[in-house]
Amino acid sequence: MDAEHRAAVAVAEPVGSRWFVSTQTDDFAELLPLSEQLAGASRVVAITDLHVWRGQFWRLQSLVPPALRARAERLHDPRERERRLLAYALHRLMVARVLGRDPARVEIGRMASGMPMVAGLPNIATSLSHADDFVAIAVARDAGMIGVDIEAIEHESLLDGLAGSVLHPQESDRGEALIDAWVRKEAVLKAIGSGLSVDMSAFQSRQGMAVSELAMATGLRAWSLRVCANRARLGLALPTLDGLLARFEPGNVDVVSLREQVMRM
Repeated sequence: MDAEHRAAVAVAEPVGSRWFVSTQTDDFAELLPLSEQLAGASRVVAITDLHVWRGQFWRLQSLVPPALRARAERLHDPRERERRLLAYALHRLMVARVLGRDPARVEIGRMASGMPMVAGLPNIATSLSHADDFVAIAVARDAGMIGVDIEAIEHESLLDGLAGSVLHPQESDRGEALIDAWVRKEAVLKAIGSGLSVDMSAFQSRQGMAVSELAMATGLRAWSLRVCANRARLGLALPTLDGLLARFEPGNVDVVSLREQVMRM
């Protein structure tokens, strides 16, 4: 076979060892390495600050499927579009790491309610929240429902005047900040996939207590904690605190016990 013939075969051949190897390569291993701790956990709540990821936007946006890209493109603010795309990409990347998979082989879609789901894996529950540059991602494997919400502490003043629509009558006299109640309740609503179709004031979300007023939330408990150098509030909704809290940035993941972190608050 002459050189010209060999070159033609190489171009035309759709499969083969070299093609197969390239599809198995994890192009994001450097950005978020595989971790035995993450891949072995039944529950992971991960947080990050988007400003450290902006330099990788050109790589990460390839992880955003067309439907979610179209949703982000409808935003008028260019900076908010970038934040949304980065959040979607990091969600897929983190879910893949918890599953111990190449992110190219993990597909995250949306249910009719808008609740995220991992295609083909009904045993995996996941949740995503982002506010300004803060992102929170939750993943549970064979561990029931999970929901997460994150809010910038500087937005606390925006909640002024909303106490009546957020707090249950039996919560109104407590001394906790309104933003903590907000993130806990948002996390509960995300865990059950209802969005804001359920009135926040219809149920209680006391720290660590079971949510008893919503039948669909049976077994869920809610927590809130300070994160990102106290610049944000994180709300969690899950049956127990068994799991990991991961702080991640390009090339690095720090993992701590979720229970220990919450109990320090």
